[in-house]
Amino acid sequence: MTSTSTSRTFGRMLLAGTFVAAALSGTQCEEGNGNTPTDPTPPTASIVLVGDSASVELGVAVQLDGSGSALGEESTADELSYFWELDSRPIDSALVDESLVLVGDDPALVEFSPDVQGLFGITLQVSDGVLVSDAAHVVIQVGGGNHCPVADAGEDCMAQIGVPVTLDGSGTLDEDLPVEEGDDDDSAAEPSVLGLDYTWHFSLVPAESDLDDSDVFYQGTEHPLFIPDVPGTYILQLRASDGICDSEPDYVTVQATDGNLPPISEAGNSIILTPCSPSEITLDGTASYDPEGQPLSYAWHITGVPNGSQVSDAFVDGRFSSTPSFNADVPGIYTLELVVSDGQSESEPSYVAVQVVPSQPNGAPVAVAGEDVQVDATALCINDPYGPNSCNPCGARTVVLDGSGSFDPDNDRLNYQWDLQSGSADLLGVESQTVEISLPEVPVNPSTPTTLTFEVSLTVFDCQNADDDVITISYTCTPNL
Repeated sequence: MTSTSTSRTFGRMLLAGTFVAAALSGTQCEEGNGNTPTDPTPPTASIVLVGDSASVELGVAVQLDGSGSALGEESTADELSYFWELDSRPIDSALVDESLVLVGDDPALVEFSPDVQGLFGITLQVSDGVLVSDAAHVVIQVGGGNHCPVADAGEDCMAQIGVPVTLDGSGTLDEDLPVEEGDDDDSAAEPSVLGLDYTWHFSLVPAESDLDDSDVFYQGTEHPLFIPDVPGTYILQLRASDGICDSEPDYVTVQATDGNLPPISEAGNSIILTPCSPSEITLDGTASYDPEGQPLSYAWHITGVPNGSQVSDAFVDGRFSSTPSFNADVPGIYTLELVVSDGQSESEPSYVAVQVVPSQPNGAPVAVAGEDVQVDATALCINDPYGPNSCNPCGARTVVLDGSGSFDPDNDRLNYQWDLQSGSADLLGVESQTVEISLPEVPVNPSTPTTLTFEVSLTVFDCQNADDDVITISYTCTPNL
């Protein structure tokens, strides 16, 4: 093994065998809770193959980059130490750990020259001087061959202490291995990858917990289980092996409680209050819920207001309801916290921000009702040699006016109002962007055309100013004599 400061030997055991599933009642991991530990965490090792593929030709030097490794949270160390190991190699290869040589003076960059075709496995661990990371693995195929499995530890979930939790690694994949489909008689059965070994490991348990890896029942299978012994956060790591190479780790988080699951608060989406918006702000916590379906009580609390604001909890009307409201008194950002309770435990708080946009000089909108409209029609007339001539009236017509050319220089939302200023006609959709006008029939005498004129006005307005435009519709009926 190659290191910046020292050498270590890391052993690995591959477990193989046949496991019989046992029917135990418990909790199936399905949903996550998002909790993260606050104690100092070990560093994280990362390996990236320099190049486009993990498949290389014999005789080509292979470079490995561990610079993506990182110190853990709360670490006080200034730098990392790197421990590289040739973890596996083809049986006829003569390479050893010392075949991994540094590239320049950078301990995070090494290279080696494969001497035979096959799979070479490289492992990296990093240390901050106190804590050591989990091993990061990379497998390089020289001349083509095996794909490493991809571990899937399942979805995060909630659980209760004393109740078995069944983990779900069935999403683990291996391109090289066959998939066994579920029994046709069992619609709930899921496909599983044949030939994989599954290794589950507790990466984190609550401080008061006595659990360790020996408490994972049915270790080595897709669906092991464990029984939480104290409330808190449990994080388990899954690695899958096809006997040639191990997968990268995947993690699942189990949040255990002492019986009653806490409710979840949802304070709703952030709100932007423009100068043209209603002055009253209504909040929405109706998406909050309790996992057991218990009724909830609500408590809203103002956590931040703009400078100069006098708003406080006392200004929130119905702050112990799911949809309280308040009026902002100055522009700026207001933040509110929502906590819900099921009568036994309270939720973690959730937050919502309300931004009140200050008023700016307002430009008046411009109304554009369109061009004047000319409607022409021909009346059917009868030439009577024995009496006066006569004509049928021109029939009713429909005209659609479009005010979509109206605009506001501030891009404020516009409201529309159409009105008939002169003439007799029916208007449909007077508060929309377009209006439909039904013109009446036009009577005509045999000798002279008749024209009816209609004036229609359009008013557009934002919350502060308005503008008008008038359009003329002329309906001319001409006799056909």
